[in-house]
Amino acid sequence: MHADFVLHQGVLRRPDQHCAWRRLERVDGRGRGTLLLLHGAGVAGELTWGAMVGYLDAWRTLLIPDLRGMGQTHDPDHGERPFELDAVVGDVLALLDAQGAERLTVVGYSFGGLVAMRLKQCLGERIDGLGLLEPALLERADHAAMVEVRRDYAEAARHLRDAADPGAGIGAFLDLIAPHRTRNPRAERLSHRRLARRPLGFANALDCVTRAVHQFDREALLAAQRNVLSLVGGNSLEAMKRYHAALDGTRDDWCFAEVPGTDHSLPFQKPRRIGELLVAHRSAC
Repeated sequence: MHADFVLHQGVLRRPDQHCAWRRLERVDGRGRGTLLLLHGAGVAGELTWGAMVGYLDAWRTLLIPDLRGMGQTHDPDHGERPFELDAVVGDVLALLDAQGAERLTVVGYSFGGLVAMRLKQCLGERIDGLGLLEPALLERADHAAMVEVRRDYAEAARHLRDAADPGAGIGAFLDLIAPHRTRNPRAERLSHRRLARRPLGFANALDCVTRAVHQFDREALLAAQRNVLSLVGGNSLEAMKRYHAALDGTRDDWCFAEVPGTDHSLPFQKPRRIGELLVAHRSAC
């Protein structure tokens, strides 16, 4: 844990889910408000945000849950069951109420970015701003292309679920989400290690997003967003960068920044730079 914070942690027990959370409070009392940090599919809260928290000095409180299927959050019997997006959102809403977080900023990475957008759609002005790091559902402008590519993600999820070794499914996912990554052997090993911790939960999260592509009206979801900073890796999909740049160009409440030298693993690759961008956006608002 970072020395600037006091750590509180616990488990919120819901009827169908035990939700693990960590709350960091600044020792010096600097900053204001609460920042909710939502990780991506296949990873967990502390693993994703631990290297970044020291650079997030615009906020006094950092709230970091583990989402369904990941980290220390689990079904009461420790089974791995499919889940829907609104079940994940319901977990986070219950945690916010339990923590007394009345007004907050939300940062979401990948799957967590989709959760963040749905939270904003549900909570409205209770969320004063969003940081979206390569959020799910916003990988491409063309919805038909999104539907098509999700079939490949569903196949990766099948490999994760059915194969004795999850490596093939993890490799298929990485090839889809970060086809232009450096493929440095050490980085590849780290990515595989991160994503192999709960392969069935990872598969369920991928399938959750695939269903959300069909279930949710993306334009209505986008219309609900306000005061957004979206970040995309410099080595990530050109289609994603073009789409986020177009959102920046057509909306006065949307700012887009490319993070050079990163791909979809951007919070792990450049935590300091991303923290600085989030703080600068907060200061400018």
